[in-house]
Amino acid sequence: MSNAPHTDDGETPDLAAELALRLLDGPEEAAARARVAADAAFAAEVAAWEARLSGLVAEVAPVPPPEGLWGRIDARLPANDDRRLVFWRAWALGATGLLAASLATVVVLVARPAPVPVTPAAPAEQQVTRVATLRLESGQSALILAYDPETGMLFASPTDVMAGDPRVPHLWLIGSEGGATLVGPIDGVAVSRMAMPETTAARVRGAVAVAVSMEQPGHTPAMDRPDGPVVASGELERL
Repeated sequence: MSNAPHTDDGETPDLAAELALRLLDGPEEAAARARVAADAAFAAEVAAWEARLSGLVAEVAPVPPPEGLWGRIDARLPANDDRRLVFWRAWALGATGLLAASLATVVVLVARPAPVPVTPAAPAEQQVTRVATLRLESGQSALILAYDPETGMLFASPTDVMAGDPRVPHLWLIGSEGGATLVGPIDGVAVSRMAMPETTAARVRGAVAVAVSMEQPGHTPAMDRPDGPVVASGELERL
């Protein structure tokens, strides 16, 4: 069972999450703030989201890559189209190491007259909210991403670093073994809200990182690798 906020109102979880993530602007935000003041249940939804998100902000600090790191990586890549494939594999190696370092074993002991250790049954898969901050090689934040498993909605909120670029940003999921999956084009200036089909939602849950490539207008790359340059990337955190 998920511990994400939920109500019987199908619209409320989305709106509460968007308000807590600061994805609303102008009249939308004003209307949502007014609803917080008038609707106690909705206010509780927003407060629950803000409490969960504040914990993530407190624990995750941005760490820029060491100076010259990307140059050294780039110098080792073959000078042909296979560079992108190497990029995904390199990402997978780093992300897998971080994931392995975070694993822990839980042992449950059940009290008996003669105590006997008991191995618990494997728990059912828990739906977990996923968030990420995608950064340029320079360390600048380019995109804030959040996925709500309760509603299947993915939110992508860009900063202004991609504004003015005539190319179209495309969002990618990166698996633990380096496989890349295209999510689709996103807006480089305004917030993108996308309903994830179940097949894509399963890949979101299994992904360890996300990335953005810049593609030519009117062009859709293959589902497993970009054609344009990868300009930003970031690890998917479990909230």
